[in-house]
Amino acid sequence: MVIGLLAAIVAVGGAIVAARRDKGVVPPLGGTIVFSAPTANQGAVRIDGVARGMVEQAGAAHQGVRLVRVEGDGAISSRVVDMTPRLDGKPDGEPLKVRERAAEEIARSVSRLEVELNEKSSLVGGEALFAGLSRVRIDTSRPVIVFSAGLDTADPVDFRKLAFDVAPAGLIKDLKAAGELPALTGAVITFVVLAQVGRQEALRRPQVVYRESVWSGLLRAAGASTVKFEYPDAVPSSSRLVAPTVAVPRAPDTPVAVKKTGKTRERTCTLSAATYFAPDKAVLLDRQATLRALGPCARSIGATTQVSVEGHTSSTAKRPNNPVAIKLSTQRAQVVAGLLVELGVARNRIDVKGYGNARQPFPDPSDPRNRCVVVRFNSTR
Repeated sequence: MVIGLLAAIVAVGGAIVAARRDKGVVPPLGGTIVFSAPTANQGAVRIDGVARGMVEQAGAAHQGVRLVRVEGDGAISSRVVDMTPRLDGKPDGEPLKVRERAAEEIARSVSRLEVELNEKSSLVGGEALFAGLSRVRIDTSRPVIVFSAGLDTADPVDFRKLAFDVAPAGLIKDLKAAGELPALTGAVITFVVLAQVGRQEALRRPQVVYRESVWSGLLRAAGASTVKFEYPDAVPSSSRLVAPTVAVPRAPDTPVAVKKTGKTRERTCTLSAATYFAPDKAVLLDRQATLRALGPCARSIGATTQVSVEGHTSSTAKRPNNPVAIKLSTQRAQVVAGLLVELGVARNRIDVKGYGNARQPFPDPSDPRNRCVVVRFNSTR
């Protein structure tokens, strides 16, 4: 059945010419595949769905497919693979005239292409898809297929720093202002999102949505006319290169721990923004779950204890006391204070303060852990 379908594609592609293609001549381009170089944290590539259709059509039309490999530091390498079905699969072989035989050879070429996409580990651990796209000129008149887990660990789209809490719109605005968007005007892009494997923890649904929002926004801002996502089943990677991982926020029902500080009686309860809040908003992902999670903290606060609720952000902006950061951190602190009141803490004993990206809990200003709300009080025990 598959062979019959391929035969039909070959027929649509037109009659197969008998003349040999001169060795070294680059064939017309049928499409581009951009792929993140393999690591142990990213599932293997399987050429299925839209990608397979594009590659098979290129073979039927005697066209080539451009492969753009992106290393973990954003470095790229590129070559065009001639998908023309030839006798014995040899580069200088005669183009096959019989449709069934041509279809069989195209299927073998697809398998060889798949091996090439998976066989050589990245030269540098990590992912830098966005940096790679910014360094390459792509023929956007032909289909573009992207194979990647989409979890970059390199600037300017480092998901470890974004921490699933920086608004995609703000990120896109900054990159556009800096002139760092790739040139993808008119591109029709299918983004095949490779599964997280190895040491990279799988994303939960809110993070999957966030990642898709980031990439859809970036690619469209770069000029793409269409961006569609495919989520194939996980296939183990053959790579042994362990790359940096991106921390995945806990579920919003994760209990908020009560911790001692350096001071004898002081206690803190820290709510990670990415765990409990929507990205760059003072909106809880799950209000009831967060209320339950905050219960142990509220029960540790004495009946007459004064409580400080402090909102913080990381330094995505260069200047401290950023008004936008102060506003967001204040609003988030107010939300947490409201939950404490519901849990029995008197409002007149709660002091709310938003520090923005000043007075951060962690020394590195860009540390995503700084995006949090801290409840601070003295224990009566």
